[in-house]
Amino acid sequence: MARRQDPERRDPPVGWVRLRYTKLGPARFMSARDVARLLERALKRADVPVAYSSGFSPHMRVSYAFPAPTGAASLSEYALVALASALEPDVLQQRLGAQLPDGVRVWASATNDRHLPPLLAASRWRMTWPGTDDDGSLATAVASFLTADTVNVERRSKSGTSIQDVRGAVVSLEAGTSTAESALTMVLRQGDPLIRPTDVAAGLASWCQPMPVWGPGLLSREAQGTLEPDGTVTDLPEPDLRPLLG
Repeated sequence: MARRQDPERRDPPVGWVRLRYTKLGPARFMSARDVARLLERALKRADVPVAYSSGFSPHMRVSYAFPAPTGAASLSEYALVALASALEPDVLQQRLGAQLPDGVRVWASATNDRHLPPLLAASRWRMTWPGTDDDGSLATAVASFLTADTVNVERRSKSGTSIQDVRGAVVSLEAGTSTAESALTMVLRQGDPLIRPTDVAAGLASWCQPMPVWGPGLLSREAQGTLEPDGTVTDLPEPDLRPLLG
């Protein structure tokens, strides 16, 4: 019997880079998996020296956290890339940006962090209903929501149905109207389970009456990062263009 070969072992990464990127225009309709495939193919075409895992099925050491859902635009998505050899962030940014489509703009910065979720405490979202006529029902529903101790919604998934309290994840929730649209602006904590803006909208519609029924609305993430004491969200620091390695 032939002896089974040991899996390939690779050297540890020499450095890490954090990517911040947008998902705008037609790109908003890409799923999280589509975006991951796009970025990883672009990294290959850009000749970025991405580190690979060891084992019989090595894969790129690229990780993601809290991706925006399909159909949502975003100004603040993040990925973490491990490098097999040194590369300056500005060079990586230029090479990678040239391989990405309209709507996906990328910034790169050196980092010592190995995990993204602890850095991304909250997101600020905006949900809009263009052309709607609100008689004040949205603001009434929001006021009722904010006075509640719990707001439970039913969530369906492949594994079944669960009941989640969405109220605890809401840092702030505001209704706004104009002649062009009605809107909700919300700051949500990010944890496990992850409460989504659509969960909050479902809580408003099913628990707080009266609530206009306008459909799902257009969803955009305006910021993602640190949750400040005043309840605002600050994106992770913009890239400095220092070399990744000294």
